[in-house]
Amino acid sequence: MDAQQLIKETQEVLKIGELRKKIKDNNFLHYPESDEYRSIVSLDKNKLQYCFVGGGFVKSIDITDQDFLNDVDKGNIKFVHEVPPQFEIINVFHDHWNDQYIRAYVNLRHRWNGWFCPLVELSQIKRFNTIQKHNGCKEDTDLFKIINDNQISIIDFNDKEEIIIDSEDFNFFKHHNGKKIKLFDISLGWTWSGERIEK
Repeated sequence: MDAQQLIKETQEVLKIGELRKKIKDNNFLHYPESDEYRSIVSLDKNKLQYCFVGGGFVKSIDITDQDFLNDVDKGNIKFVHEVPPQFEIINVFHDHWNDQYIRAYVNLRHRWNGWFCPLVELSQIKRFNTIQKHNGCKEDTDLFKIINDNQISIIDFNDKEEIIIDSEDFNFFKHHNGKKIKLFDISLGWTWSGERIEK
């Protein structure tokens, strides 16, 4: 092996070492062009596993893959410690709802397997129940029980156990003039679709 080849291989080993450290020191992959984030699940040997922020199916990539290394070098993929939230009010719905929806706050950068994770006010829980009944969904697994202004529940479809959901106070500065609002997290691992509200 000549000196040039040895230098090249040494540089590659050092580069992979630096990359491993970056992955270890951070929690997310960031794709600046699309402004998308992915959670780093693990790094086993050269296999980097990642998924949507919020969870879901895990994908993997070989960190020695030249295309991946090129994307890191060009800044097309960055490693970051935190994902800045990007909350917005959108219409969320299930496919069987036939153009009906509820309004929800969602973090556009936090999804479960690509699906939205809605935070809703109590009025939207009532609307959810109305839409479900209108679409023939009347089981305890289909409807929320409103316990009081701060608590709702629903029966889990698989375990048939009651899930209690407590409200949380949120302060969205660009909405409600900075006042705290009470929201319920009804993501529940459900397949929530969403559309931005036309302004």
